[in-house]
Amino acid sequence: MQDFEKTDIFNKIESTDEIISEVLKDVIKAINNKGYDPINQIMGYLKTDNPVYIPRDGGAREKISKFKKDEILEFLLRYFVKGC
Repeated sequence: MQDFEKTDIFNKIESTDEIISEVLKDVIKAINNKGYDPINQIMGYLKTDNPVYIPRDGGAREKISKFKKDEILEFLLRYFVKGC
């Protein structure tokens, strides 16, 4: 008989953080290769949800589009808070 009163914790955040981190590195590299400012381009994308701010180079646009804006913002906030 299973004990349904015990709560197991499944922490998916760490693996998601690693993936978002790698995607953002690829996105930043693609933006830099185009000669644009990564902060401005990523902010434009996050504010408008319009993928035209992200270059297609290296599949950057496709990669970042797989995540919801909230997931990216949560990752960035968590990254910042951990650094404080």
